[in-house]
Amino acid sequence: MDKVAIYIPDEEAKKFLLFQEYYDEFTLLVDAGVFKIRNGSAVIHFDKKGDIKAINRADILYSARFD
Repeated sequence: MDKVAIYIPDEEAKKFLLFQEYYDEFTLLVDAGVFKIRNGSAVIHFDKKGDIKAINRADILYSARFD
């Protein structure tokens, strides 16, 4: 595998390393559409080891308050 050197500020490097640590979980949330929710919420359920076991989504399909 080829390697490419990337120079970024320390704070950005820390963010990238944190992202890499939780990459699988982040990908699961993206695939589940969690970041596309509007006028709703998501509840993430973890098991005793901290693994994601279920994601519940609750959308508001209509409400006069959100016009």
